[in-house]
Amino acid sequence: MLASSFVTSLSEDAGERSGLALSRQQLLEHLREDHPYRTALTENDDVLRIESDDYAELVGDLLHALGAADQPGMPTLGQRLIKRLGPDWRSRVEITEILEVEAVANYHLQRRNWTGRLDRDALDSDIESVIAWRRTGIMEDLLGAMSVHLAHSPFFTREQRVEDPVALTSLFESECLPISESGFFDQRFVNYLSKRPELLQEINWRQFEGLTAEWLARSGYEVELGPGRNDGSVDVRAWNVGAKPEAPPVLIVQCKREKRKIGKVVVKALWADLYAEKADAGLIVTTNDISPGAARVVEARAYPVTVANHDQVLRWLAAMRTPAKGVVL
Repeated sequence: MLASSFVTSLSEDAGERSGLALSRQQLLEHLREDHPYRTALTENDDVLRIESDDYAELVGDLLHALGAADQPGMPTLGQRLIKRLGPDWRSRVEITEILEVEAVANYHLQRRNWTGRLDRDALDSDIESVIAWRRTGIMEDLLGAMSVHLAHSPFFTREQRVEDPVALTSLFESECLPISESGFFDQRFVNYLSKRPELLQEINWRQFEGLTAEWLARSGYEVELGPGRNDGSVDVRAWNVGAKPEAPPVLIVQCKREKRKIGKVVVKALWADLYAEKADAGLIVTTNDISPGAARVVEARAYPVTVANHDQVLRWLAAMRTPAKGVVL
């Protein structure tokens, strides 16, 4: 195929499966320097020859770089199943049984491509003819492996597109966030930042506020995200579930996406807001950390203020990561 067609196809396959719209330059940026197909992405319209398995491996490498896959390359369905079964998988099944189960499962995924649906009854019957899966209990693991394989392999189509791809540049340039009913921060950006933590400092300030609100909502709070601008310095408010209307928040939050450490002024301002709103506690979320001087002020004055620093935010991202989101089997 022509190099330009190769780029288009790769962008569509990696973009469809990661949920991120990618330019040629972004494809290049997410391949390691010594990747054998980097040169192909820089060609103009030369004719390229690439084996189908090599192409699938390339898609897998990109999905891994984008945070949508747990490992680079394109593992076989059998390899995915073994990983899910765990290190003691040999005590449950023989390798020959794994290979037979893989062949049957791949056949049913291909049939799904043709018919648009997975026939569970036929799959169960065919698998049971190969292995007493009710005895080994592998069916749940097999379905999980099939679901991920369906999501990642360019040889299969999804049953439905859950959401349109979002431009990766939006994470860094846009103040637009999802509506609160569907979350405050795009899951695809969670996956991406989990893989590229060095870019946390570079995301748009509003996206950082959305990320904070998303974590608090998933932690069980009822969350109100401020307007972003002219918000009176309180970015997020949180209440315990079922709190009475007009009750003061249990937590008010100030988000600071900054390269410098948080100083005393920010701490004192948050305490003043906390006092004014009769909130229980304050939280500073930062891409850096609190300065020693500011930490001493919190301790000396017994402010009910805590800090989620850069490392803590990365732990939030790791906990929220769901790379197979949107997969429908």
